Amino acid sequence: MSEPTYDYQSKQESTDNNEKTDINHYNEKEAYLKTELEGAGSSKSSIDYDKEDTDVSIVNQIASTEDDPNIIVLTFRSILVGLILACLGSSVNQLMSFKPVSTPLSNVFMLIIAYVVCNLWAKHLPSGGWLNPGPFTIKEHTIIYVIVSSANTSAYGTFAIAAQELYFSNAPSAVGSIFLLFATQLVGYGIAGQLRPFLVYPSHMIWPTTLPTLSFLKSLNTPGNESKYLTRFFFAIFGCAFVWEFIPQYMFPLLSGFSVICLAKRDSVWIQRLFGGVAVNEGLGILSLSFDWNNLAYYSPLVFPFYVQMNIYFGLLLIWIIVPVVYYYDVWHAQSFPMLSNGIFSRDPVTGLSSKYPQAQVLNPDNSLNSTKLEEIGRPYFATFYALQYIFTNFAVTAIISHVALFHGKDIFRIVKNILKRKSSRQMDIHNTLMAAYKEVPSWWYYTIFILGTALNIGIGYLNKSQLPWWGFILAIVLSSVLSLPLNMIIAITGNHLGLNVVTEMVCGFILPGYPVANMYFKTVGYNTIHQAALMGSDLKIGHYLKLPPRIVFLAQLLGTVVGCVFNYIVNHTIVETKRDILLNPSSSVWSGANPQSMNSAAITWGAIGPMFMFGPGTEYYFFLWAFVVGFALPVPVWLLHRYFPKVGFNYVNIPLILIGFCTLPGTSSSWITVSFIIILVTQFYIKRRYLKWYVKHNYLLSAALDSGASLMVFLLSMTVFGGGNGISYNFPTWGGNRQDLVKAGHYIDYCCADC
Repeated sequence: MSEPTYDYQSKQESTDNNEKTDINHYNEKEAYLKTELEGAGSSKSSIDYDKEDTDVSIVNQIASTEDDPNIIVLTFRSILVGLILACLGSSVNQLMSFKPVSTPLSNVFMLIIAYVVCNLWAKHLPSGGWLNPGPFTIKEHTIIYVIVSSANTSAYGTFAIAAQELYFSNAPSAVGSIFLLFATQLVGYGIAGQLRPFLVYPSHMIWPTTLPTLSFLKSLNTPGNESKYLTRFFFAIFGCAFVWEFIPQYMFPLLSGFSVICLAKRDSVWIQRLFGGVAVNEGLGILSLSFDWNNLAYYSPLVFPFYVQMNIYFGLLLIWIIVPVVYYYDVWHAQSFPMLSNGIFSRDPVTGLSSKYPQAQVLNPDNSLNSTKLEEIGRPYFATFYALQYIFTNFAVTAIISHVALFHGKDIFRIVKNILKRKSSRQMDIHNTLMAAYKEVPSWWYYTIFILGTALNIGIGYLNKSQLPWWGFILAIVLSSVLSLPLNMIIAITGNHLGLNVVTEMVCGFILPGYPVANMYFKTVGYNTIHQAALMGSDLKIGHYLKLPPRIVFLAQLLGTVVGCVFNYIVNHTIVETKRDILLNPSSSVWSGANPQSMNSAAITWGAIGPMFMFGPGTEYYFFLWAFVVGFALPVPVWLLHRYFPKVGFNYVNIPLILIGFCTLPGTSSSWITVSFIIILVTQFYIKRRYLKWYVKHNYLLSAALDSGASLMVFLLSMTVFGGGNGISYNFPTWGGNRQDLVKAGHYIDYCCADC
């Protein structure tokens, strides 16, 4: 769970006798928990759901609580299959980042391929020796996952490289680009390694997003009839999700999101604003219905704990209440702009009308700021709710720091104290006890990665003419290093995260105004460092749960990262070179330059124009800066209430999560909110309490099957009928559930405002 203080026994001894005692103690505990779970079949669970260790005990039923250190891990087939899938995943992921709808291949789908190939390998190739050491093991499967997971991403640095090539002169060379990706990806690993005592070893850092993958790996690779049943269950759900997704994505897109109120009244723009939600920034999606898992999975309703979801949904409820009010009362000229928009606008003070901000007119040919033109045209405006999103994001950044300090400060202090005294900081639960059989990664390995990555960032920055001085790189890395613990602790506990992209843009804009390329590099280093630390921490936790030797996990992560960077660059450079005109033209339905465009727009807004002109004293948005100060105080009342009324449950009120929920819009569709909430009530509230045994065995496996089946169908559709492969779209015939004619006329497929 998130906030309770855990009182686990701290075992500092490392002798064999004490380790045996620990194992016996925790085997007894696990046997007890298993007995408790057995009673949860058809009636209310005998586990008291309000006990603090409930989620931890559920994890222990999914993870490995037995281990054989002699099981083979690193084999030729695991490395080869892992590398091939890493090349495929990183290439497809980078390719899809240039598509209007990004649908990369999921890690679970990659694991299915690995499972089939490696089992055929083990069955048909001559047994014995390095080529085929025997049956395919769960540890081999997991190390393939680590390699693939480290590579199957679109490195954030590729957005900066693409923006520099498309919009600025002096584009980086191939060497400069590849090593920029290496540098920005690897620094975060150095930080994550030092945070292992805080984010990996404690049992209450459960990393909820790892549980579907964990359940999938255990189900496919554990012998026995139950495992065979769970495997059939997974593939049955996977197949159903795959087939079903064809309907809302292609044949019947109205199922992706519709409002009964919109269907009943099609001539009101306010009805659209309040109840529409199938399209991005269409409306608030109040009581809209969606039957498309690709939308419903936005906040992983089957994965995140109930209290996490309730905090997020309270933030969404605030959106439904606050946004119509501020728009109705014309706060910050709200009615001059769209109710939901991520853009920047200019506003005529006489007519009150707005238009897209003429960014190109305030820039010189070399993309530096033309101050005369800026004074003439005026500063940009935000749509009011987008401005509120900035404020709440700034609230959240500092609220996370104070929240972690108040609710987890004692645990952090204890761990730091033990580290300084050179004592073990681990609390010896069953997982740490079993992992003691393996050599840990020395801290100096991570320090070396961190120092080399920092030096490489500085050197590449000068090579690529980034305009960011050496101390700017150090400041970005220090900022992300300091915030890595609180931000990634929130991820480890709740599964949700808050990026530093806006904060890094703002900080660099203050210290280096007028340098847009420098702002991109500062943002890339500052944001991506924390992001990579979170990804590595997640993989380390999976290795911890499934008892992989930490040194092998470390090497697998580096291998996957390096391969991913190389193929990210190759695909990124190829597309930018061959599709330059299309990427600069937002009208294409096959290719999209949205990511480099967003990177460039932010660089101009924060780097060239600068935050002082936007948010300085005397501007309407001056409170944006004070929001950082206010954010520190927001968790304090909740902490005081919990301190004086510890049995009420105030420890489950999580201010950062509420703020994250509020920042969901604008920028996405909203039709999923209502049905996703119903799913949460059914699974996380009802089934988890009354049918805990079923929940433990099926819930996370169900989530993995739905996610991978839906994502595979979306990927195939995007590459075939939606024109991602050959540029030709094959539209399904128009009918009542597929009104593409409304979309072409500037309306929405869910009939909202169709008669306006």
